[in-house]
Amino acid sequence: MKKVVSLLLASTLVLSLALTGCNKSGGTASNQPAGTDSSKAANPSKKITLRVCWWGNQPRNERTQKVMDMYSQKNPNVSFEAEMVAWDGYWDKLATQTAANNLPDVIQQDYAYIGQYIEKKLLEDLNPYVKSGLLNTKDISENVIASGSKNGGFYAISLGTNSQSILFDPAVFQKAGVPEPKDDWTWEQYEDILAKVTKATGIQSEPLYFGNPYIMLEYRARQEGKTLYNADGTALGFTDEKIPADLLERALKLTKAGIFTKPDALVSVKSIDDNPISKGNAFMTSCWSNQLVAFATAAKRPLTIIMPPKGGSKPGSYLKPSQFFSVSAKSASKEESVKFVDYFTNDIEANKVLLAERGVPVSSKVRDGIKSSVDENTKKTFEFIAVAEKNSTPIDPPEPPGAAAISKGFKDVYDEVVFEKTSPKDAAVKFMKQANEALAKNKK
Repeated sequence: MKKVVSLLLASTLVLSLALTGCNKSGGTASNQPAGTDSSKAANPSKKITLRVCWWGNQPRNERTQKVMDMYSQKNPNVSFEAEMVAWDGYWDKLATQTAANNLPDVIQQDYAYIGQYIEKKLLEDLNPYVKSGLLNTKDISENVIASGSKNGGFYAISLGTNSQSILFDPAVFQKAGVPEPKDDWTWEQYEDILAKVTKATGIQSEPLYFGNPYIMLEYRARQEGKTLYNADGTALGFTDEKIPADLLERALKLTKAGIFTKPDALVSVKSIDDNPISKGNAFMTSCWSNQLVAFATAAKRPLTIIMPPKGGSKPGSYLKPSQFFSVSAKSASKEESVKFVDYFTNDIEANKVLLAERGVPVSSKVRDGIKSSVDENTKKTFEFIAVAEKNSTPIDPPEPPGAAAISKGFKDVYDEVVFEKTSPKDAAVKFMKQANEALAKNKK
């Protein structure tokens, strides 16, 4: 289980940071306008070290490192310091670095937190680099650009298209004699199918997004035609306690029935490699679609990817940037950082190494260029996104200040329910009260 304090700490620290000082990766930050980094323009042979940080597992680490090596071969004056952190501690580390005015040059970002970094002016506006041609966005859709933009600025480029998904082991379904679920299955079918497979095989399913059930709360709210937050981020976007209560009731019901993995067995899960499905102890899990490659690699067996169950009046799914690359506003080597981001995003040979592990490439040119190179799992991801595009609604705005605390709060009540310390209804009422009180602080 991920550390429940991580996201709260990260949010608290980031929102209270000072913005002055220098970036320790390369000296005093430049005061020149964006797109005029004189160190590179005046002296291409000047030695530059770029710090690049990201979260992920070993396959991602290895692929990213290889692409950095390829970039250095093309640009011998540039070397890299890789900062690889598991999601469990990533935001804590970034918050600490920001407080010390020591952010890396290139930062992997998430849609949930990008708004906070933009508001605190921690990220470089990429528009001038697009205008100068240093960052090529010609093969990238406007919707993708919009996902990394705010208030007229362009602060982050998506590294892949992503959506909520379910993974399962088809061999277990064959062993159970149960037909495999399809993309149009319902919540009722979900419960029925899981019960039949567990009864026939004795193998359990992982609970839905057990490490961050907040993802499923958003999904269920959208299925009811609601948003997780209201338009100005001062309250939840729904008032019906049944939305969280029904989700919590299902988690408790399937846990008590022995269909979901017991919660105490999930405490030690810190990465994909630790998941029960990766160790052969579960037949189903839930994840963002770009994680199929990592799960299949960890599990060492084929996995099938499908849409989460349908329910309510609307699709719950949306297409989400799997993650972004941003450039620190305090970087001493902004232009070189942008060049690397452009290479990472648009170079076909680099993407033949990355092979869409972070999600379906945003560049149409890159997608066409790597089609014949991707493995079976990546092909499945490409096909899944094509289905998700037809069964999704537009993504909601970036989360408001305090969202990390809301996520933590829902994880807390979720744990209280599955450990049978409180009822689903009481937990739902408690969560909504605390969430709305916290969000009310955003009122101006």
